[in-house]
Amino acid sequence: MTDQPTENLTSDPAKHRSARSAPKPKTEMLRKLLARRTGATVVQIQKQLGWQPHTIRAAISRLRSSGVPVELDRSGRVARYRIMPGEGQ
Repeated sequence: MTDQPTENLTSDPAKHRSARSAPKPKTEMLRKLLARRTGATVVQIQKQLGWQPHTIRAAISRLRSSGVPVELDRSGRVARYRIMPGEGQ
């Protein structure tokens, strides 16, 4: 056994707070997909982010609850989610 002092393995809580407050890359990718003129379908989001459909819907719900107006367009064959230009950006 050595007489060297061991490192303190507890981490600084301030570091964790700053990491949590930063936007997550996948959330930003989702915002970019939804901000496109045509929006994005659940299948397109699945392919880009590797998420399950229920995870996609939950993430969109979190965006809405944070004040981002996400529109659901069911006029075509496939439902599309979209952030209207100039809103929530």
